[in-house]
Amino acid sequence: MTLAQLQVFVAAAKAGSFTRAAEEIGFTQSAVSQMIHALEKELGVSLFHRSRSGITPTSIGERMLQHARDILNITSCMTQEANMARGLASGTLRIGSIPSVASRFLPGLLGSFRKRFPAVEILLLEGENDEINSWLANSVVDIGFTVHADKDLQTIPLLQDEMMVILPDTHPLKDYATLSFSQIANYCFIMPKDGCIKNMLHKNRISPSITFEVRDVTTILTMVQEYVGVTIMPELYIPQIIPKVISIPLHPTITREVVLAARDWQAVSPITAEFVVHSQKYVKELEPIHIAKQGQNQ
Repeated sequence: MTLAQLQVFVAAAKAGSFTRAAEEIGFTQSAVSQMIHALEKELGVSLFHRSRSGITPTSIGERMLQHARDILNITSCMTQEANMARGLASGTLRIGSIPSVASRFLPGLLGSFRKRFPAVEILLLEGENDEINSWLANSVVDIGFTVHADKDLQTIPLLQDEMMVILPDTHPLKDYATLSFSQIANYCFIMPKDGCIKNMLHKNRISPSITFEVRDVTTILTMVQEYVGVTIMPELYIPQIIPKVISIPLHPTITREVVLAARDWQAVSPITAEFVVHSQKYVKELEPIHIAKQGQNQ
């Protein structure tokens, strides 16, 4: 088998179609089909279920897919280390992130990282915690920003994200330094459609009477602006500029810890390692966000 075959195998699984995979990697559909067929013949197993709607990995195909990603990751690490030894920094960095980090924190972080390493290609996937864990476990991404990492993953604490009460800026409670849930319990409540937030409130015995449940943060803030209701959400969810809306810390304080997660810190690529160090330095410069104590959970 060749690296080209493994690259095509991974691309086809991601695309769900030989034709789409061919378009994405610049091969012909015939070439992709032939390379997959040759790989299946060499391994002696069927890697994909074929149907009119596309292709899906077989059970053994899923296992082979994991190995293929690992092999490609190792070769990528070798190339990156060789480039770093020659004073060159290039390669691909694949990042998974929960939405709140992706929208508020990552743009500035990625921008500053690309200034240092302009030749590095950055791929960003946004998903919920369970998706991030799955992507890390299956080598779909190199590193992930999450708040609930699986125990098999290794994590580095990055920052503390505090829960805030969101009110219209003319609300009667707007001048309080902190607000307890009991002070807003009788107002219509807009629940962010986020399992992490729901779990945090539940664990802290906060049971709002939900009037609306909304996924989009902009929609939630607009509803608060219009006095439709109030809400509670992590600080990272909140845009830096929110006209006609104010955020007040919840009391007692509830925080969630945002971590960087990977399968094995000892096996990450040089570019990934540089990104971890850069992320830690970047966080120290942030004023509104509460920085986590430095440490590592392995």
